[in-house]
Amino acid sequence: MNNNPPVVWRNHRELHKYLGNRGKIVAWTKVFVAPEGFEHEAPYVVAIVEFEDKSRMSIQVVDCDSVDLQENQEVEVVVRRIGKATADGLIQYGLKVRPAS
Repeated sequence: MNNNPPVVWRNHRELHKYLGNRGKIVAWTKVFVAPEGFEHEAPYVVAIVEFEDKSRMSIQVVDCDSVDLQENQEVEVVVRRIGKATADGLIQYGLKVRPAS
């Protein structure tokens, strides 16, 4: 994860383009051993989501219990914090999906 402030700022500027996009879960799994930087989130759910334009993305699923997830379930893109604040107060945000309402 790159904590360089200009890079983080540029990435944050692009997040609005994805907000509200909807897709369907193709497959999902629960991660119990997280990679470095994400240990505080384990266990968490990651899914392959196919969007209306047929593009696919591997993305974290939030705001649900994994026992309620199903293939072909509709999800929507949201912006959430993806890391802990750094010593200089930098907080990174990124895309995740949640079950569509």
